[in-house]
Amino acid sequence: MKYTITFLLLTGSITLGFGQNQNKRDYSYYNSLNIGIGYIYSFNDSDDKDFHLLDLGVNKTKYGGRHGGGYQYGIGTEIGLNTEKLTIGPKISGTFYYQFIALGTELITYTDFNNFTLRLAPFIGIGGEKFKLTISPQVILTNKKFQPVNKGLINLTVNLSLNREKN
Repeated sequence: MKYTITFLLLTGSITLGFGQNQNKRDYSYYNSLNIGIGYIYSFNDSDDKDFHLLDLGVNKTKYGGRHGGGYQYGIGTEIGLNTEKLTIGPKISGTFYYQFIALGTELITYTDFNNFTLRLAPFIGIGGEKFKLTISPQVILTNKKFQPVNKGLINLTVNLSLNREKN
């Protein structure tokens, strides 16, 4: 048994040694057009209902460099999965990336087709060209009585590249 564990550890170590298949690192910048698909958990500090939303969008990203940095901008919508009425939130967004830090903001208009509210949602988290995991408090700008979702969001988004070109 001891020899089997030692053999597996050595085999695994050798396999990790062959992980890099390029002689030089690629420090180039890339422009890409992406479809963003994500999940949003909308939480509240009280015992009220928590909401789940689907995040869909299209964005353009410029990313690369020695330490990994760039920016992303795009449009999209958030769709309520467990809201009382069908609720959507068209939005515009912008994100700056540096290494693994993601920092940005979104301007979202939630509506159930009877009422609407405009919200500013700055966010901070981790991420890069292909994904981001952020936490976002929302600042309600109009119609504070209409509360289709809570004021705090945790968002996980994955970007699927449609077109990626070297800059």
